[in-house]
Amino acid sequence: MLRFVLDNVQDTNRLAQLVANHLGKGDLVILSGDLGSGKTVFARALLGHLGVNEAITSPTFVLVKSYQGRIPIEHVDIYRMENPEELDILCIGELLEEGHIVVVEWGEKALGLFGSSYLQITFERLDTEISLEDEIAGYAKRFVTIEFLGSKFKDRISQLESEIRKIWSVA
Repeated sequence: MLRFVLDNVQDTNRLAQLVANHLGKGDLVILSGDLGSGKTVFARALLGHLGVNEAITSPTFVLVKSYQGRIPIEHVDIYRMENPEELDILCIGELLEEGHIVVVEWGEKALGLFGSSYLQITFERLDTEISLEDEIAGYAKRFVTIEFLGSKFKDRISQLESEIRKIWSVA
């Protein structure tokens, strides 16, 4: 588990680039955190670094948005799902088996339903007193926790951890 602070939106973008460099076919990324903690900002940056060249919008109301990057990518938001078992209709397991990268916002609501191998990134706002202008400008700090669960990432963990430790002070 890695824990560190992102000082601004540029740091969030840099982390997204590092993570994107280590993702491949069939990888699942779970983004967790409260409203406004940075999940969607990170997801947009991640998809951009995965080669998506179109406008990336939050799938909050449609649940899933599909994109073509260097491989197919599904951006999922389950915030509005009341019953996690409803995830079956989204066919996430099948998409992963077909080699899609799946990025799920609010994934902590249904962790047991995604299988046993995924990358979970949790965001927590540190600057709760920051002005709206500074928040919009991307100056709000975020505390980030990254966890690799299951064996799928085993061969890639040490390289990504090394790259992160070169940039941020990791706890």
